[in-house]
Amino acid sequence: MNPPYIPIAEIPTVSLLYKLRRLIPNSQPLNPPSKTLNDTIALLRNDITKLEGVDCIVNAANEQLMGGGGVDGAVHRAAGRGLLEECRSLNGCDTGDAKITSAYNLPYKRVIHAVGPMYHYEKRVSGDRPESLLRSCYRRSLELAIENNMKSIAFAALSTGIYGYPCWEAARTALDETRKFLESDNNIGRLERVIFCNFESKDERAYEQLIPLFFPPEEQPRNTDHGELHRESVSPAILAASLPDPPTVEPSLEGQPESKKQRLDAPEVGCDAGTQTHVLTVSEEKSEDEWEEVKKSEAGRTETLDDDPIEVDFPSSATDVQSVQSSGIIDEMVDSHSTDGFLGKD
Repeated sequence: MNPPYIPIAEIPTVSLLYKLRRLIPNSQPLNPPSKTLNDTIALLRNDITKLEGVDCIVNAANEQLMGGGGVDGAVHRAAGRGLLEECRSLNGCDTGDAKITSAYNLPYKRVIHAVGPMYHYEKRVSGDRPESLLRSCYRRSLELAIENNMKSIAFAALSTGIYGYPCWEAARTALDETRKFLESDNNIGRLERVIFCNFESKDERAYEQLIPLFFPPEEQPRNTDHGELHRESVSPAILAASLPDPPTVEPSLEGQPESKKQRLDAPEVGCDAGTQTHVLTVSEEKSEDEWEEVKKSEAGRTETLDDDPIEVDFPSSATDVQSVQSSGIIDEMVDSHSTDGFLGKD
């Protein structure tokens, strides 16, 4: 039995997440508050193929656009044979660029395929190259949405899986580039909803920490003797009641082996939102030869889509997501307090 879809009306905006205390205001935000933007940006943790009422989604694609593992494979499996056939006609896509297709069996109007950077491979070329390429992915995707009259768009977490982009750095880049795009004169009011749909909890936590820096609340909460937020006209419990239930089990594909778990002896990529000190894991570090092999394996991959799901030519990493049954939005909503087009070519 297929899991239920999540209607766009039930995807919490930044404004609602502040009311639910899911997002905690930062005392030194980087941008001024904007109610309009906070009503536009939304966040959830779910399978991006299970949203309803969203005009288009952004797939984390590879350069061949032939499907693969993680989100890319999930999108191709859910869309069906037609998506692969159209992607074959596009002659691939360069890193930092994006291309748009029909959505076929997916419940959307279009699918945008963005090719994010392999973090360590691109960083060897230039220290700021990964960020430039990732910014280009988000900017070009937003441009394509507007050019094709889309009003709502949902982003998967680009490059934070097998491509090794640290989730905190990726979220910071995505939020900063999105705000700059939405605030530019030509784009104001063109998009009604921009959704960051993360599958893994590490990506969701990075967005929860960083959204208050780029999209602060319209009003800072007033402190009381008990440290509580000022009284809302609608209580957080009532607001939370309309949201989907949180996931209760680890995501996995029906009939497939259980999803790989993150190593317990390897610390996550993360950052303290207050100090903004970034921590890299030892397990992320690869030799130049190892990253060259990853790049070669991507460039040489060919895929076919028959009656069976798309398969990949290499084992998925611990951060490589899988297509799953809908996993809900938020864990313990009320009680939680966590809270350049395309890169210029020569």
